[in-house]
Amino acid sequence: MKRSFRTVAAMVAASMTVSLLAACGAAQKPAATSEVSTAPSTTAVASESTKPAEKVKFRASSFFTGGDTWTAAWQEAIKDFVAANPNVEIVDDSTPAASDAFKTKINTDFASGNEPAVAYAFTGEIGKPLVTSGKLITWEDELSKDTEWSKNFGQGALDYVKFDGKQYALPYIGFWEGMYYNKDLFDANNIKVPTNWDELLAAVDAFNKLKITPIACSFAEEPHYLIETFILSMGGKEGHDKPFDASWAPALDKIKELYEKNAFSKDALTIKQTACQQLMKDKKAAMFISGSWSAAALEGDNTSVMPVNLLPGGKAEPSSTISGFSTGWYVTDKGNNDSNGEAVKFVKWVTSPERAGKFFKVGGVPAINCQVEGATPLFNAGIQMLNSAKVVTGPVGDTMNQQAFTHIWKNLPYVITGKKTSPQLLEEAQKLVK
Repeated sequence: MKRSFRTVAAMVAASMTVSLLAACGAAQKPAATSEVSTAPSTTAVASESTKPAEKVKFRASSFFTGGDTWTAAWQEAIKDFVAANPNVEIVDDSTPAASDAFKTKINTDFASGNEPAVAYAFTGEIGKPLVTSGKLITWEDELSKDTEWSKNFGQGALDYVKFDGKQYALPYIGFWEGMYYNKDLFDANNIKVPTNWDELLAAVDAFNKLKITPIACSFAEEPHYLIETFILSMGGKEGHDKPFDASWAPALDKIKELYEKNAFSKDALTIKQTACQQLMKDKKAAMFISGSWSAAALEGDNTSVMPVNLLPGGKAEPSSTISGFSTGWYVTDKGNNDSNGEAVKFVKWVTSPERAGKFFKVGGVPAINCQVEGATPLFNAGIQMLNSAKVVTGPVGDTMNQQAFTHIWKNLPYVITGKKTSPQLLEEAQKLVK
């Protein structure tokens, strides 16, 4: 998922095993529960009755608008559904995600009694106000009843977005985090793609001699992914998922060691994240730790992606990967009743493999088993990374106190330049939680 979605989402950390994007999660207790009402089955959108259907109108909220990656796919989905169901009118009530505009609007709508029938919104802690409003349906009955439709969801993906064990949201667009690497730079210079710390240090030395930045990283804007992957590598899932675990300081110290060995560009403390991405694209950097949202910009450049489990003494299972879902489909009870079940019908249709494939053609990691037209080698490499992962967990930056995590990444430069120790930084951050 692209960065702007992932970084604002507070998700429940989860473990996944073998199957694509299989995860499990839990959250807080909701204010109320209402079961989903009966709706037409599977992906069909045409009316099954010969009798003219009653005209209905409902609102659908999302952040698929303006320059968003999925705007065109979203607008086409609404147009096609309405064309196949002429009794339905859908009001596209989308708001940009930038600057929390969407989050503010959707929360205000639910609080004021102006909630939409359908919402594609954030899950986890950011989605908590929607759940605790008591206005949402749950999907368990429909998932159980309509197996032709529900079989296309990975169970782990469904579990990942549950709230207090209930299925208020349906997962859709996910993400991964890993280390991109320019295969041709490694191959052309006979440098081994690192699978352990010694090999990483050897690659750093070799690329420095070639005047190629070993690892592109912006400590000014987004060292999040470097921090998260190193914490997972050092502490394993258990240490990664436990805020301020004893393994965190050694993980940060390894970042300091890389900095001292000139693993990053000379302007790493000030360079922008987009410039780091460009270094990779221009073959001026060999490695870049980021998420699936960077894949589109790096396609066609003989680039692949792999997990980052390279730290000596690390407890992570070698295939361990960070991934998850921070958004999903919601339907309100009133909106579904007022639309005679068309709100649920629309969500089931848009989550069908056929329609989902149109969304993932333009980006994202699918929670649904679907054919993605024109899938690139890099996209497939990311999917293979997840398929091969025996352990997958959510980003630590999204599961802990945000003020504390922000303090960690913003002050990491003091650690890598020797002005603070990693225990001092973590102690400062931990105090912000209390």
